[in-house]
Order: sequence, then C-alpha cells, then structure tokens
Amino acid sequence: MNRASLLLVFAGLAAFSIPSLVAQAPQDGVHAPSGGTRSMLQSIAVPPLANAPFTATVSTTWVRRFDDGSTQTIQNRRTIARDNLGRIYQQRRNLYPEGDPRENEIRQIEISDPQTHEIYFCQPSQRRCELRSYFGFASPAAVTPAGPLDGGKAFLTRAPLGNDSVSGVETVGTRETTTLNSGTIGNDRSISIVKEFWYSPRLGINLIEKREDPRVGTQTFTVSDISLGEPDASLFETPAGFQTVDLRKASPVAPQNAGTN
Repeated sequence: MNRASLLLVFAGLAAFSIPSLVAQAPQDGVHAPSGGTRSMLQSIAVPPLANAPFTATVSTTWVRRFDDGSTQTIQNRRTIARDNLGRIYQQRRNLYPEGDPRENEIRQIEISDPQTHEIYFCQPSQRRCELRSYFGFASPAAVTPAGPLDGGKAFLTRAPLGNDSVSGVETVGTRETTTLNSGTIGNDRSISIVKEFWYSPRLGINLIEKREDPRVGTQTFTVSDISLGEPDASLFETPAGFQTVDLRKASPVAPQNAGTN
C-alpha cells in the first residue's frame, strides 16, 4: 500500500473515532444509571364498620419545607364510601400541584367486602382488577399508652382537644406528640412529631388528621362533603369491561394498611 493510501485509511479511521470521543467527553456526564428517593403517603384508615354508611371526599395537602425557606405543596381529592354491610369503596389518586391537569386522574379503585373477605384493586389505565384476600377489622386499633416508647428511646404525650363538629358530624379531638431522643434514628438532636386527630365515633374514622414531622413536612387530611346514608350500590361493583385476575393465594391485606393516598 502506497503512502497516499495509508493517509486516506488513517483519515477515515480518525473521522470515525472522533464522534465516539466527543460522546464520552467528561462534560457530558458519563455515568451509570442513578437512583432516587420515593415517598409514600399513608392516608386515613376506613374500617369495615357495618350500619354506619356514608359517602365523602378526602382532601389531602402535603407541604414540604426546604433549607432555604421555600416550600412545595402537592394535593388531591378523592371519593370514599361505605355501605350498611361494611363494604368500602376508595379512589386512589396521585398527588400533584394545584391546577395540574393530571390531578383528576384516578390511579386505582379499591372495593373491599368484609363478608366475602375479598378486595379488588382496579387500575383504570390497564382496565384490570386484582382480586386478593381481605381481613379488615371493624373495631379500632388499641391506642398506645402515653409514656416511654421503645425502651425509653422515645416519649409519647397525649392531650385532649375537646369536642367539635366537622361537616355537621360530631368529633373528638386529640393531639399526640412523639419525641424521638437523640441517636434513636441517627438524629443528632431530639425530634418531635405532632399529630392532631378529630375522630368521629359515629363513623369510626378521623374526619381531620394532621401530621407535622420535620423529616417529611406537614400532611393534612380533611373529610368533607359527607353524606350520611346508603351510597350508590354501583360503587361496589367492579368497573364494566375490566379483566379480573384472582390473586387470593397471595398474602392477605387490609385496606387500611394496604393503600396509599
């Protein structure tokens, strides 16, 4: 091969290699895929209480505060219902800033039946319902006694707030403060978590629940548009045209512990 041919071959190789070198330039940020942080918000609990029917709206607001003093607020509104048999209907929606066009999208519908011990998780985006076992409890969970917790690593105080009416329904107010001692969760100083509840004995749910936690911000749940009486029976039927997949061999779940907001 003569000298001219060698030069042409070298020029061709150089031209082919240059784009690869540019694509891997340090300023382009070459690295392996990166992960992230995902937060899950637990909404109010709705027990399968019989003879206490209602339909209502749950409004959720989550405010997070950052080191520079700025805040981020996300929210949603969803429908819940319970019939005389204790069957529960709940919508699940993602949290979005106010005015976001996606905020009205229903991510999941949950229909639970304490008599058949079945719960359906229906995803409109897939037109599919998963059938699982359900064992919800109508009676409220035992209240943790005030005082030292976890062998003295934390301390719980409780204060009554009296009675009030929320959307025309009588409620009982309580404030709980849990103080985590320094070093309990890797914290270099004590942390106080404050929760405020306005509980309806008639419905067996919190009509207002507010959580103030410096680790995650302030989460407020408010139940409104309460209609006392038997809900529309169609709410407790799986959506027409949805495929149902029976997964009842999986671990049982209760809706008050299974769903996010």
